[in-house]
Amino acid sequence: MDATHIYCAACRAIRPVEFQRLVADEPALGTAARCARCGWLALTMIGEAKVYCDVCDEIRPALLHEYRPAGLLSGGLVRCAVCYASRARLYGTKVSGEPSSSRR
Repeated sequence: MDATHIYCAACRAIRPVEFQRLVADEPALGTAARCARCGWLALTMIGEAKVYCDVCDEIRPALLHEYRPAGLLSGGLVRCAVCYASRARLYGTKVSGEPSSSRR
């Protein structure tokens, strides 16, 4: 899934996501996923499949649990693999032409 949207706690709605490096010239420091409308920071990704967990206060491996909310978006819940705390709800557009197992 390519994330195109996040659940923004500030807007209390699903909004387009904007990804940007925390420090422009230093990709190793990570990427911020922010609400494109208000700039709320949903999560910070460091490297592949790692996130900053504010519960553990450390960089931890990330888990993505897929779920299928109603509507035009498919979703995934990003969690800390150590404490299992939810970090963000990410959404991507469903691929058209792909049959849904629940609609047969």
